[in-house]
Amino acid sequence: MNGKDNKQNTEMGSRQTIIERIRQNKPETKPLPGSFTGNQEPVSKEQLSVCFRESLIKAGAEIAEPDGNEGLEPYKEKHFPEAVDLTDTAVRKKYSSEISKKELEKTGTVIIEGQFGVAENGAIWLDETNFPNRLLPFIAERLIILLNKENIVSNMHGAYRKIDLRNTGFGVFISGPSKTADIEQSLVYGAHGAKRLTIVLFD
Repeated sequence: MNGKDNKQNTEMGSRQTIIERIRQNKPETKPLPGSFTGNQEPVSKEQLSVCFRESLIKAGAEIAEPDGNEGLEPYKEKHFPEAVDLTDTAVRKKYSSEISKKELEKTGTVIIEGQFGVAENGAIWLDETNFPNRLLPFIAERLIILLNKENIVSNMHGAYRKIDLRNTGFGVFISGPSKTADIEQSLVYGAHGAKRLTIVLFD
C-alpha cells in the first residue's frame, strides 16, 4: 500500500468518525405542530400603541398626530400642503400606472393610508389598493403614512393572518425610512426609498 492509499484511508476513517459522532449527538426530532398561532397573551391597546411607537422611533421614523379637536383633513392641509395625497380619488387617478416616469421623478412628498401596523417591529402593511402605482412609496423623497390607531397588531403572526392578496398582486411592509450601509460602509438614507418616513396616527 503506497502513501496515497494510506492518506485516503485516513481521510475516510476521519470522515466516518465525524459522521458517527453527529449521529450519536443529534437532537431528538419532533414533528412540527399542525398550526402555530403565535403569542396569544392578551395585550391592551395602550401597550400595543407604546410598543409600536418605540419600534417606529428605533427604525428612524417620525410620529405625528392631529390634536384632539383637529380633523385629519385640516391636519394634512396644514402640515403637508405640497404632498401628493393618494387618499384623494382625483389624485389617485392622476397618478395611475399610466403616468410618465418624468412626472413620477417630480414627486416629493406622498401621502398613503396604511392598512395596519405591527407593534413588535414598527412595520406597516400596504398593498396596491393603497396606491395606484407601485413606484410611488419608493420614489418619493418623503413618505407620509396615515394609520388608524385601532389597526395595530402585536406581532408578525397576527400580521400575516390579516393579509389578503386575493384582490391585489403586490404588497409591502414598510418600517422606517430607506437606509443602507452597503455603500462604502457609510450610512446612506434614500438609496432604495424615501429619505423620511412620517407616520400620522389618527383616531
